[in-house]
Amino acid sequence: MKHAPLMTGFIACAVLACATPALAAAPHGKTITPPPLPPFSFSDCLALLDDDPSDVSDYVASHSHTGSERDVTHCEALSDVLSGDFTGGATRLDTLAHDAPRRPEEDATAEERADVAADAARAWLAAGLARQAEDSAAYGLTLAPDSVALRLIRDRALLRLGRPDAALTDLTSLSSNPLFAPETHLLKAQAEHETGHFEAARADIDTVLAVTPDDPAALLERGIIRQRLGNLPGAKEDWEQVVALSPDSHEADLARQDLDVLASDPDSATVHTDTAANQTTTPPGQAAPAHP
Repeated sequence: MKHAPLMTGFIACAVLACATPALAAAPHGKTITPPPLPPFSFSDCLALLDDDPSDVSDYVASHSHTGSERDVTHCEALSDVLSGDFTGGATRLDTLAHDAPRRPEEDATAEERADVAADAARAWLAAGLARQAEDSAAYGLTLAPDSVALRLIRDRALLRLGRPDAALTDLTSLSSNPLFAPETHLLKAQAEHETGHFEAARADIDTVLAVTPDDPAALLERGIIRQRLGNLPGAKEDWEQVVALSPDSHEADLARQDLDVLASDPDSATVHTDTAANQTTTPPGQAAPAHP
């Protein structure tokens, strides 16, 4: 028992030395400057979004981002969206898109801000706020007037807003662009079926499925078109394929609803309007550039 205080003091010193090695090793009267933080990289920050968006805050805190404030804000806002805060993230992205750079070292060209506006529009769509999505996409088009990606986002918003005629006019002019052909024809098919042009809608959805035969959104849409044209076995086959291909998806939930209605009342229309326009094919931050 006599040696307990000495042993306790030794343990305390050992713990202190382990906890603060820089302090223990520093000569009297000198302080050790910690090493500089590594520079912030927007691409590295975006890569974290695929694994765990919550890691973004730790990455930002452990990296120097002098002159990269816009990139930091962009990545943090995307992290908010992918973590489920669609409205908060969309608001931050929208503000950033409208905010012109204040310092020469900030990289904020019109094209870069158009990309941010596209991400904002996608986030608004994810939040179910089509009016705000249309506004963000329209603003982005003032920065990048030739952006096909922004036009498609705006057309998706128009479909959700119940304006298929306006969307169809724009989609018809875009349908010859091969880069965005599947998405264009998918949205065009929905606009056509919503305006009663079912044969044209069938031709467009067949174009999509010729390129992406296992696309659940396209199969869901073709099932609706087939049902409207009276091809009930074909509609049933499409919806069953959606469930088989992607059983846990939103499209599968809608397909199950349609199958239930078809089983109980074959002559009824589909029970939902949540079709191609409500499927965000690419999440914010992971889409094709807004200025192809």
